[in-house]
Amino acid sequence: MEKEVKKIIDPTKARFISTLAVSGLIMLLVFFLTDFVMDRALKNAEKQYFSTCESVLEGYSNAMYYYLENYHTSLSSIYDEEMFKTKDTARIQKWLEYNKNLIHKDICATFYVTPDGKGYFSEGSVLDLSGSPYLKTDWKENEQYYVSDIYKSEIADASVIIIEEPVFDNGELIGILCGSIKLDKFEVLPEKVSIGENCAVFLIDRSGRFIYSINKKMIGEIFVPANSDYKLFSSDKISSSGSGFAETVDSKGNPVDLFYTKIENCGWTLSVGFEKKELQKIYSQQNTTRITVIVISLISLFILLFLEMYITERFYRRQQVSVVYDSLTNLWTRQKFEMEAGRYLKHNPKSKFMIADCDIRAFKFINKNFGPETGDKVIFFYSTLLNTIVRNHHGMIGRGYADRFYCLFKVNDVRNAMSIFQKETSALMVEIKKYEVPFFPKIGITFFRPGHDENVSIKDLIGQASFAKGTIKDNILDMYSIYNSREIYKASEENILELHMEKALEDNEFFVMYQPKVSLSDDSVVGAEALVRWKSKDRGIITPDKFIPLFEKNGFIKNLDFYVYEKVFAFIQQQLKEGKKVVPISVNMSRNHNKPEKFMSRFMELFNKYKIPPELVQVEILERSVMDNDTLKDVTERLHQAGFSVAMDDFGSGESSLNMLTKVPVDVLKFDRDFLSSSTKSNGDMDEKAAKFIAILINLSKHLEKQTVFEGVETKTQRDFLRSINCDQAQGYFYSKPLEEKSFVEFLQNH
Repeated sequence: MEKEVKKIIDPTKARFISTLAVSGLIMLLVFFLTDFVMDRALKNAEKQYFSTCESVLEGYSNAMYYYLENYHTSLSSIYDEEMFKTKDTARIQKWLEYNKNLIHKDICATFYVTPDGKGYFSEGSVLDLSGSPYLKTDWKENEQYYVSDIYKSEIADASVIIIEEPVFDNGELIGILCGSIKLDKFEVLPEKVSIGENCAVFLIDRSGRFIYSINKKMIGEIFVPANSDYKLFSSDKISSSGSGFAETVDSKGNPVDLFYTKIENCGWTLSVGFEKKELQKIYSQQNTTRITVIVISLISLFILLFLEMYITERFYRRQQVSVVYDSLTNLWTRQKFEMEAGRYLKHNPKSKFMIADCDIRAFKFINKNFGPETGDKVIFFYSTLLNTIVRNHHGMIGRGYADRFYCLFKVNDVRNAMSIFQKETSALMVEIKKYEVPFFPKIGITFFRPGHDENVSIKDLIGQASFAKGTIKDNILDMYSIYNSREIYKASEENILELHMEKALEDNEFFVMYQPKVSLSDDSVVGAEALVRWKSKDRGIITPDKFIPLFEKNGFIKNLDFYVYEKVFAFIQQQLKEGKKVVPISVNMSRNHNKPEKFMSRFMELFNKYKIPPELVQVEILERSVMDNDTLKDVTERLHQAGFSVAMDDFGSGESSLNMLTKVPVDVLKFDRDFLSSSTKSNGDMDEKAAKFIAILINLSKHLEKQTVFEGVETKTQRDFLRSINCDQAQGYFYSKPLEEKSFVEFLQNH
């Protein structure tokens, strides 16, 4: 017998066979795992599909409920318990007619029905409605309202539904307040409510007739499927079966999944149909995925790469959780919000959007006084309120740092969006007031409009909303502000002015101009008002309306005031020294001076540096300053003691009170220029009523022994009028505009 010879296998071939065997085992394992996973994925997809359909149905049902509630609320708005309980039908009918403009525009007729069936309509007619099928007869006292089925109205010459509200008196039904709505008003349902895509919405009354259908021919009709297999799912059967799901066909014979439910507080049925092809897509995708995975599994050389990619993907997913979702509120992080919002804007280039930056006023105070744990609870509570609003309007929301939240809404019309926003914020405040820790929201808003902002990124829009929020004042009633590009320009301009104001004062860029005051008795110059102007080396002439309000806001006006005082004192001293004509010059005391002792100390220290009599200086104060009447009185008396005269500036501007005149002993009343210009007609004549009122004020001033000066005199008619009522002095362009120092000196010499 020959010795058996063992077969020698090539190492490379052995490795190949080994790899192939291992690959085969892995492929089998992958095949079975893939099959198992895909089956579960399919079941989950089916479950998600049905869950999504039910959510869409619930959304439309809730929307329809609030749709009807809106009509009921409108009808209830004209209900007056005292009026209706009088049972005086004539008065009630007049009441309906008088208040018909308050009723929702969709309600085509309002009427009141008495127990004997008489109907009293808002347009004045009275009809016998006894036995009308739409009238509910078995009312219970706790029922708020009732919605009828479809009814063919001869009055409206159209199919309508009736909203009915009972009127009880001590448990007795004494009437029914009704409003009729044409069926065509429900045709706008998909326009006003858009929850799901690739679905058809149907609204059916109690008898199974269609109130709304995408097929207009079905309105008012009962639908019975042509296929006998689905006759159990006719619209009248569905309307009597409450809520549920059915596989049926639509009016065109296409297979659909039909989800239906009863609308709360209403006997109607809302149904939503989804074409079967949507579910078929899920099965098709599952099969495609199965084949793809199997094909990939057959390539054994890529198994390790597949595992590596799978593991890498797992790590990526775990990391992504912390990047995408905020740990406290479970909302998107700002990074994720910006990414998704930017993508949404990019995919909807022709749509309008509203972006809101929301936070909590003085949140640091809440954290400090109530503790970080309570602060987190406030943030979470606030986030749930905002998230509810966002979900109701199909928007996006993300959380930024601390109490910052960002919201994005797609809008059709800016004005309508703001109207809805105001209603939502009112409801928001109602919920916030119920919370255990008091806080106040602060919201900045901006809008993205196609054709205007193509190059604006979502970060830019958030920046705009943030800027708008920053312009909200300290008044807690100012909850929101809307972005205005002019505000940014203004803020930038103000920032530039603030950066240069100190250096401008040092470099004498500010200069004083003098506007003459003229006696109306003989047209002689009897004084002048010192007015500050700014000539910047870099920006040229800067008008007072640009820098005075800014300096009043940041407090620099105080330094500018004393700069002007010194320029005026030096000018008067120089005129006296040269022996030239001198008249009293009035200087303004801005509203920011609120400490009489400090002001007088600095004012007198500056005044005493110059050898001029106090009679040549008049101080103009403002009643609308930060000082109260007692403080103004103190300042005025101190100025009188030092020998200065005092004028009340801008008297008659609507901010001064006659009562103040009895407390603050000023010498002169200066009437605001707007007071005179508003009393002058477009043809230049004085308004008679306004002229009489001005005459009364001048006469009153005379009785109070006050001199009177009118600013803003620009025409001869105005001058002659003031002269006729014995006004003392006038100031305005009719005589002279504000003059530089040299020109003013020449003006004095010539007049």
